[in-house]
Amino acid sequence: MFFVTFKNLYYRTMFENINQPYPFNNNFKHNVKTIGLVAMGFVLLVLYIQPFGINFLKSEHDGYFVLGAGILSAGTFLANSLLLPGFMPKVFDSSLWTIRKEILWNIWLFSNLFAIFSFVGGVFHQFELSNLPVFRTGALALLPLVLYNLISYNHSLKQKMVNVLENSRKHWFGEEKLEKIESVIRQNIHLVAENGKDMFLAKLEDVLVFHSSGNYVEIFWLDNQIKKMKLFRQTFSFVEEYMLDKAEFKKCHRCWIVNIEKIDTLSGNSKGYFVEINKLGFKIPISRNYISAFRHLMSQKNRKSF
Repeated sequence: MFFVTFKNLYYRTMFENINQPYPFNNNFKHNVKTIGLVAMGFVLLVLYIQPFGINFLKSEHDGYFVLGAGILSAGTFLANSLLLPGFMPKVFDSSLWTIRKEILWNIWLFSNLFAIFSFVGGVFHQFELSNLPVFRTGALALLPLVLYNLISYNHSLKQKMVNVLENSRKHWFGEEKLEKIESVIRQNIHLVAENGKDMFLAKLEDVLVFHSSGNYVEIFWLDNQIKKMKLFRQTFSFVEEYMLDKAEFKKCHRCWIVNIEKIDTLSGNSKGYFVEINKLGFKIPISRNYISAFRHLMSQKNRKSF
């Protein structure tokens, strides 16, 4: 009787555990990057480390086998992690994903990889009966699956750490205090150079324009109403992405980002359009792609001034 009760308790506990929520990664960009890394990692590991006692450099067919297995592994992960969830969104709903589903999912992926590796091995005559083809095919099929899970787990672990830190900030500072801190941060520009040492820090309202200059960015700003310029070692694309949430700054040209609150005039014709900031001392070009947007911004600004 005791043994039966213990057995029932064990199975009940086990089923409760495997039905616990488990993070399912449905981030398209991350999955594509992961699959690329897994395919390259598999090819490099198999060719240069030669696991499971198999020499993959004996003949030309070996190289084709490894390359084919790597490409088909990537195709398998792409089909199963990107296309299949699109056809069955309810099954792959991340909020309903559990440990049990993750185990079944991995078994399904392994069976796919095993079948593909067996096919590729047969095409290139890679495995012979004396080489225990089932064991070695299974071991090779397990390799990309392990790599895929390691990278995915590392990503989910980072996400958990970010959530924990965010919750900790809210707990220690409180919502209101945290909002005040973030508001102060938003009112300033804090850029770090590519070398990680040099920095640029200024009030948002004091910065006038950013200009791309090769591998540098020219920053024009006011310091006690005196115009200054700094040649900053950073890419223009980095600055552009950093300034996306700053509504006061708009890109007006492929090489220029301007503080629209500081613009005094917009002028020009079909040959070229420019905006002017009095304290800057020179005109800033506007591309034709941006002229209509800047006309609208200037008309709104003029309405507010009246």
